[in-house]
Order: sequence, then structure tokens, then C-alpha cells
Amino acid sequence: MLKEKIKKELENFKDENRFRKLTILNQDFLNLSSNDYMGFGNNALLIEEFYKKYPNLALSSSSSRLISGSYSLVMKLEELAENIYKKPVLFFNSGFDCNCCVIETFCDEKTLVISDKLNHASIHDGILHSKATLLRYKHLDLSHLKILLKKNKDKFENIFVISETIYSMDGDCVHLEELISLKKEFNFSLVIDEAHSFGVYSYGMAHSKKLVEHIDFLTIPLGKGGGSTGSYLICNQLYKDYIINKGRKFIYTTALPPINIAWNIFILEKMELFKDKRQYLIELQELAHSLIKKYNMNTLSTTHIISIIIGDNERLDKITNYLKEKKYFVYGVKEPTVPKGTSRIRIGLSPSLSKNNIIDFFQELNYALNTFF
Repeated sequence: MLKEKIKKELENFKDENRFRKLTILNQDFLNLSSNDYMGFGNNALLIEEFYKKYPNLALSSSSSRLISGSYSLVMKLEELAENIYKKPVLFFNSGFDCNCCVIETFCDEKTLVISDKLNHASIHDGILHSKATLLRYKHLDLSHLKILLKKNKDKFENIFVISETIYSMDGDCVHLEELISLKKEFNFSLVIDEAHSFGVYSYGMAHSKKLVEHIDFLTIPLGKGGGSTGSYLICNQLYKDYIINKGRKFIYTTALPPINIAWNIFILEKMELFKDKRQYLIELQELAHSLIKKYNMNTLSTTHIISIIIGDNERLDKITNYLKEKKYFVYGVKEPTVPKGTSRIRIGLSPSLSKNNIIDFFQELNYALNTFF
């Protein structure tokens, strides 16, 4: 019965052109789908400098943080981050675990969670595990959020509001100052995920706007603009202590290896030196958006993450296959990652790209959009 059910579901995926499989990136292709927004992960000079500084690091921590996995390098990383953010920091193995752990640890059946409709799967999973009541506000619509807060402010023991800074599929961003104004008015606990703004905004959007102190739980996953893996959780000492004692996704897992932690230290210590990279990324972003306007392409993006909405899965496949023939690697994003009928080409800009790369790519994309229907 189980095999037949699964087989039928996978056949339906194929019929709807949304069956997904793993592919190896052809190194001859220009990768426009990477999340390495600052180009750290493939920067040969940075990597060479790193190995000179850290030549002999262990490839396994061999333990969880609560046993012997809180070795000197990971404690150094947390201390370095605390000096930057001026609040306690706890390091997690991934952004997914960090987001999920915060929500499931602090939210219960007496909690209302009000979450942006397009928040990441890690946030949704944390809410499901928490037994909290969930309400979703329209994407980035803080007026709708305010309506929900007014209706429910006296009905629950605790209220959590959760948002990302920059959204990975639409490439749009939250009005963080306005969200914090609502927090001051309604006194809720605020969770902010900076997965797609760290690096691009140096230490993150909240830090650059001097708003860290107003955010109860600030999560900073490092797999995107950090060019690495793991996540910082920035919160007060009381919450940090509670997670160390109660957070299942922190407690019951092997800590990341020293080599990963050392790379995070290396990048964090150099972050302020990458101003030229950030400025160049802004120039690439402005160029890309000018070409989108020129070619009248359909996007909601205002940032370095650009999604060109196609809508039809079959058409999307034709366009991405054409671009691969031209040696551009772009990923076609379909449901359930995005809502049905909004399939898209997702582009992640990076300083590793040239301006000519961007100009040539959008010329080919424009041709494909006007050829395949």
C-alpha cells in the first residue's frame, strides 16, 4: 500500500512537470542560482589565506556541544560574535535547526504565533512542533499584522511575531523599523531570520540599522552570504541558558567540525573589509533591475535575489533547458517551494559575476521568454 501510494504521488508530480531530481553542477556553466551572495565560498585567494592561517584542523568535533563539542574555537566564535552584536550568542549547526529550535522551545499551547505567509519551511516546522496557535499575515503586509495583533492581544499568554529580512523566493524585504514599532506598541516577542541579508548588509540588516537590541531572537544562518554553514542565535542570556538546557535541536546533535568553525571566525573577522564587494554587488543589482525594466520582465524583487515569474511549469522547463544549452545554470523553482502558478527562475547575484555576465544572460533570458510559450 505504501509503495503504491508513493508511486502514484510521484507520477502525479511528473504529469504536472514538478518532479524534481538531483543534478551535478557542470563546472563549465555560469552559476546564477547560488546563494553565495558575497562570493566567499569559491574565492581562491580567501581560501588559500584561510588554509595558511589554519593548516591543521580536525574534520570532526566527535561530540555534542554539551559533552565535549564546545571546544575552544567554537567558544571563540561565540565570543567574537557577542562583541559584534553586544548580546549573548549561541552557535547552531544550521539555520534550519536554529529557527525550528527557537520556536518549538519557547512556544506552547498558550502561545499565538503570527508568521509572514512566505516564511521559510524551518519556521513553519518549528510552529508545527510547538503546539502553538498559528495565524499568518499577508506577505510583508504590516497593516494586516496590526489587525491580527489588535484582535488577539488579550487572548494568549504570549505572542510571537516572525519575519525574515529578505525573502529568498521573491527577493523583497521587510520594513524592519516599522515592525519594531509594532513590537513596542503590542509587546510581542520578535523573531527575525537574516539568512539572506547577512554578508550583503555586512553583519546583517538589524546590525546595520542598529536594531539588534529590539529583537528577542535574531537568527543568522551562514549558508548564504556567509559562504559557510551553521547559524548564530542572538538573544538575551536567560533565553540562551534555556535553549542550552531545553533546546532539542541544540542538545541532541554532534557539533560542527573545527574546520567549519575556523572558517566562520575567519570570515567574521574580515567582514568589515569587504566593502568593495558589497558596493559591487549593489552595482550588479542596479544593472540587473535596469535590464528587467528594459525587457519588461515580471518580478517582485527589489534586492540581489531576483525571481522572474513564469507561472507555467512546462514553459519554465523549456526556458531553463534553453539557458543550460547556453551554459547558464539557473534553477527553475516550482511548487511546493513557491505557490502554485508562480513557478519562476531564481537568480542570485554575486560579486563573482561580471557586468558582462549579467548583460549577456538577460539578453538570452529575454530571447527565451519571447520564444517559448
